[in-house]
Amino acid sequence: MSTKKRILRNIGIFILAAILGGGVVGFIMTHFEHFSWPTVLNVELLKNIGRASLIILYPVTFFLLYQTHKVHGAYQREEDDDKSYELYRQTFKTLEYATILYNISYALTLFTLFGGVSYLGPLLRSEITIHIPFYDIALFLALILGQILVLKTTQKVRQYKLSAMPTIEEMKDYALSYDEGELQAHYEQSFLTLFNLNQRLIPGLYVLLFILGVGTPMQVASGMIVLTIIFVYINAESYQAVKRYFK
Repeated sequence: MSTKKRILRNIGIFILAAILGGGVVGFIMTHFEHFSWPTVLNVELLKNIGRASLIILYPVTFFLLYQTHKVHGAYQREEDDDKSYELYRQTFKTLEYATILYNISYALTLFTLFGGVSYLGPLLRSEITIHIPFYDIALFLALILGQILVLKTTQKVRQYKLSAMPTIEEMKDYALSYDEGELQAHYEQSFLTLFNLNQRLIPGLYVLLFILGVGTPMQVASGMIVLTIIFVYINAESYQAVKRYFK
């Protein structure tokens, strides 16, 4: 596809997304007389969806970590080279799946704990007791337990002593302990992730927030600020690569 066609395609996608988003908002506001945005966009509803997801994600993560230990033990006992290699692949694949699910659970847990937070000044000056739901405490404990289990399992499988709060240099040394093929796969995926963030996801979220801002009572300024900080950060960090490799 030529550059001109790619530019036209991207412009078309943004225009189509804006039209569809605006159309959905307009349709809802026109056809639902008693439609309530605060009800639909209720943070507590989103937090409950996050909690329901975590009830599934954490057990699956712990099960995958258990499977990693189980397969790793079989790998260490296996003497046949072909079977040993297959168990080796399965061990690391299962560990990576568990790590991915844990990181997703981490993000959802932080949202359920801190989403919808408001100014505590009036509460602190009053006699009202701040109540933290039991299920949020349970999710926080599951988050800590998951962090410990992922760390211990990673240390055992990769035979690499990784600290609980690793520095950037420690993580670089840890990444370089991967075999060449796995390291190359991570390099390629990191580039694709950064590209999609920079060229698709963040610009798309700008459009979405714009539509929500003009079509609903939502206050999107804070979202715009956070997006801008992330956008500037990931591009400013590219300076380090330029400085390091083009001295």
